[in-house]
Amino acid sequence: MSETPVLTPSLTGAEVHVVRPGANAVTYAVTVSAAGAWDPRIGSFSLPRATALHGFTSGWGLEFEPVSWPADEPVELEVTTGRSTQGAVPLLAIETGAGVFVVTLHWSGNWRLASTPVDDGVRIDVELHPAGQRILLDPGESCTLPEVSIAWGETRAQAAAALAGHLAGQAPAGPPLLTEWNHWWPYEDAEINEEVFLANATVAADLGLEVALLDAGWFGRPEADSEWYAERGDWHRVNSARFPHGLAWLADETRARGIEFGIWIEAEAIGVGASIATERPELLATDPAGTELGYVCLGSPAGREHLYTTVSGLIETTHARWIKWDFNLDPGSGCARDDHGHSAQDGLLRHYRGLYDVLDRLRAAYPDTVLEACSSGGLRIDAGLAAHVDALFLSDPDWTEHHLTCLWGAAQFLPPRQLLHWPQSEWRGEHRFQKVDYSGTLITPAQFDTKIRAALMHRFGVSVRLTELRPDLLRRLGEHVAGYRSVIRPLVDSGVLVPLTDQPLREEKGWRQPAYQLSADDRHLVAGFRLPPTGEWEPVRPVGLDPIATYAVDELDGADLRPLRRRTGKDLAESGLAPAGGTSVLWLLRREN
Repeated sequence: MSETPVLTPSLTGAEVHVVRPGANAVTYAVTVSAAGAWDPRIGSFSLPRATALHGFTSGWGLEFEPVSWPADEPVELEVTTGRSTQGAVPLLAIETGAGVFVVTLHWSGNWRLASTPVDDGVRIDVELHPAGQRILLDPGESCTLPEVSIAWGETRAQAAAALAGHLAGQAPAGPPLLTEWNHWWPYEDAEINEEVFLANATVAADLGLEVALLDAGWFGRPEADSEWYAERGDWHRVNSARFPHGLAWLADETRARGIEFGIWIEAEAIGVGASIATERPELLATDPAGTELGYVCLGSPAGREHLYTTVSGLIETTHARWIKWDFNLDPGSGCARDDHGHSAQDGLLRHYRGLYDVLDRLRAAYPDTVLEACSSGGLRIDAGLAAHVDALFLSDPDWTEHHLTCLWGAAQFLPPRQLLHWPQSEWRGEHRFQKVDYSGTLITPAQFDTKIRAALMHRFGVSVRLTELRPDLLRRLGEHVAGYRSVIRPLVDSGVLVPLTDQPLREEKGWRQPAYQLSADDRHLVAGFRLPPTGEWEPVRPVGLDPIATYAVDELDGADLRPLRRRTGKDLAESGLAPAGGTSVLWLLRREN
């Protein structure tokens, strides 16, 4: 490509700014200054004639489901649920005769991407959906709309890598990439208490994990059978039936075992059984009919201050090194109240601007605390939220096939240091693909290795019954944690993750031997997987190597690097790497000259 694609504003009198330029990517912002009420149409790109269009739909447990469209017909991709990836992903890949372009919108609410064939090419329109997100300006006011990024390359993989590398520049520097154990899937709220949590924290510390995170179930009425979803919002009440000594004591006892403390909160939400709804009714978001929407409106100054005070108080009380920030509802078009500092037409717009503000305040006040965003798993994953948090959780389910599906999609636009997903968790609840018992004899060490390796290419954590883990698997997990911390984590911190194959899909569909490459400077981790049903291993071919350079090739087995022969970049790219057997393998490539 010889010219950088230019964003043309859709609104009369709007101004376009280059926020972050790059070699193969650029981020734009549009500012509107004219008084009045405006539909939030951001702008458009004029690109060469398209040959194919690609995107993703998204839902609970179905994140990053691929979809393609013919290039000669109009295409529209949008979300109106109030969560950026509850319905689709704000990302569009456009194949053309001049290369591939990838466009993403930096926004966590409702949005629309559209492709329209024109005489000499294709027009890509980028908009916010107007419901709850109109721009209302008085004379002298201005509004900068959410940013838009576009990247390009000869192939879709190159364009995606350019976009992810570009967006790594907007990602918060943040605290170190800590590893974690999270209590949720094996225990949920029904079986968690002080004894269970601390027993697992002890094992987690022995494994070399760095944070033990208390998920939902710690708050609300002092009853052992209270249900977390209904109690959301009562963060000022600790469930003393489960945690009689309180959170400060629990956090201190966790650290005394050699591991940091973290905690989950769904700070925006208010459950039907929460006392805060009657104690602080002025905080609640409502629809035009006055019906409560189940969350704190952050378009309201009081709502923003309530959230900041709540979360900062939790950090002050526990000295938490990790906050898992969840959001399990669809706000739709947002709050329509007229006493929150916004109008009935821009409630959702103001909510997300308020959310970003609260997160930025917390990051400034507590720079050593990890802020992880989660939303019913992966239903609010976007470049807008990524600019204000350290990590984004990919999905609630995490069986290996599903995890590799989601990872392929997320790597199309986000850096690995901002991605978090666990190897297959032990679910207490029912899910036909999630059932696994790491205490019994059915799972083999090789199967266990494959599950763990699949989740080593980004931030790492586990959600299993550590106290019941089979002894040989417990030892093996410790070896993987050591290898991750010493070899892989430095690459995750500064690298880009590139899928080397087509996308694997759920239920034995898609590419059955997916491979990925995690690259940072002259070091590359190459990961290959063999998913059922499949045949013999095919060669795994790395990309982006210097053809005349020599690379040391090691196989990473737990914490051990096993040297293989040295090879040139040309040989590796052409002949590939050949796994010896099994269903997973990790190689480390290091340039020597």
